[in-house]
Amino acid sequence: MAGPNFVPESAPFSPEQRAWLNEFFTQQFAGAGAPAVASGPAVPVTIVWGSQTGNAEGCAKRMAKSLNGGRFETEVFDMAAYDVGRLPTEKNLLVITSTYGDGEPPDNAADFVEAVTAESAAKMEGVKFSVLGLGDTEYPDFCETAKVLDKRLAELGAERVHDRVDCDVDYDEPFDAWKAGIIDVLGAGSELAAVAEVATALEDEPYGKKNPFPASILDNRNLNGEGSQKATQHVAFSLEGSGLEYEAGDALGVFPVNPEGVVDEILAALPFNTGRPVPLPNGSEGSLKDALMFHYDIRSLNKKLVTAWDERSGSPYLHSIVEADDKKVWDDFFWGRELIDLVVEYPADFKDGEEFVGVLKKLQPRLYSIASSPKAHEGEVHLTVGVVKYESHGRERGGVCSTFLADRTEGVQPGVFVHVNKAFRPPEDDGVPMIMVGPGTGIAPFRAFLEERKARGAKGKNWLFFGNPYRATDYLYQDELEGMQADGFLEEISLAFSRDQKEKLYVQHLMEQNGEKLWQWIEEGAYFYVCGDASRMAKDVDAALHALIEKYGGKSAEEAAEFVKLLKKEKRYARDVY
Repeated sequence: MAGPNFVPESAPFSPEQRAWLNEFFTQQFAGAGAPAVASGPAVPVTIVWGSQTGNAEGCAKRMAKSLNGGRFETEVFDMAAYDVGRLPTEKNLLVITSTYGDGEPPDNAADFVEAVTAESAAKMEGVKFSVLGLGDTEYPDFCETAKVLDKRLAELGAERVHDRVDCDVDYDEPFDAWKAGIIDVLGAGSELAAVAEVATALEDEPYGKKNPFPASILDNRNLNGEGSQKATQHVAFSLEGSGLEYEAGDALGVFPVNPEGVVDEILAALPFNTGRPVPLPNGSEGSLKDALMFHYDIRSLNKKLVTAWDERSGSPYLHSIVEADDKKVWDDFFWGRELIDLVVEYPADFKDGEEFVGVLKKLQPRLYSIASSPKAHEGEVHLTVGVVKYESHGRERGGVCSTFLADRTEGVQPGVFVHVNKAFRPPEDDGVPMIMVGPGTGIAPFRAFLEERKARGAKGKNWLFFGNPYRATDYLYQDELEGMQADGFLEEISLAFSRDQKEKLYVQHLMEQNGEKLWQWIEEGAYFYVCGDASRMAKDVDAALHALIEKYGGKSAEEAAEFVKLLKKEKRYARDVY
């Protein structure tokens, strides 16, 4: 009789090695007096995920991997592909979802959320559930989708067996804690999870988010012309020797370095001995200067940090903000301020560097849509980075990573890793048309899509909508795009240079002007993609898409909405928005 399968089938071992390891772990656990696998009937677990960039999907698969091989029967579903009619019959339901934009659900979760929150939603007595939310505390509606689903499932009668966990951008530890709690409450042996973690660790790439690859910069240039009010860097990295692989549609994570001048100013203003080592987020120690340059976020303010600062500063103004605890008051204070403003304007009595870094958040990598196809640039990965610079409260400010890449990379090899986004890929069928809407730096993945299709010899038609302020200075990748247009590969290119005429012109206006032809392409099976600003552009483009489907498809508003839902379900409407 075969023993239990501690090592997942996907682990990088031969059948003989896997069998030996399974036998070894069985003997180890038996020798320790613990059962190798918890006894009892199989425990059904359904995991549903809503993901915009792939993090929630990755967590769902990691959760399933930790459950597989024991007495769990696990199913994992993309929310868009899940039959919500199953909800009342589920035994154990795990919901993992991100939130994006203004507290909105991910595209693939919209129908699921709508169905669950509807007044007609079926009761769910007898269903046990727990929710994991992924988000970013810099945004006001942190983990809003997870909060909405957690509350609604309980209202429908489902039993919450583990409290919801809301994860900030650094989600590994809270996710692991939630996972361990779920495994415990559902009644499986902890040995199974431990072994799954060992196998998962063995499967990891040698370079990744926890071990970024130090990449040489091959090219770093401003794509905007002289006189432009914008700066957009084209940055090409070498991946030679990294083992990292990516596909068109994926993102590249870049670990930034904080500006040394600002760090020195912070150090000079602190009231304690700054020469002593301090703990780093990875568990080691380092100098306070290195900690502030490479490991801690000195740009973003948040409620937790300001509240901790208030307790040590004695500032009546800070105290009034904390006491008011009003969203608008918080937002007004946060805007355009950074850690240096607290240090200089509201001195706080920290006793030492350890206490000081204890109130700071870990410096997070920034994700950028990849602007190249590996088929066109072997051993390289390219980014299109909009450089953020502005002035506030008497200081020059800038985006941490964008200014790092633009101004502070000389002699530096930035740490990078690949972030897979399977929900944003060019069509697998090389014969279908492709429509891309990407103003500004939203052009990035579509440069990659076009390079990918060209390298594959795809015959499907391609149509790009691109916009920026001025044609003379802001036409990114002009030579490349016009070359593709000249040779017939890029059949249509619609350009919206908003400031080149009296009335502002945006990509959604060009969609309206070309509505009939767009509808023809969609009827021919075209895939429709959007990349860029989520709060305004993506919403305007979505509204324009609905309108042209109504007008040229002869549909009512409700029918057009259903048609768009079908496009999303068929993965013919995909968005990479932020």
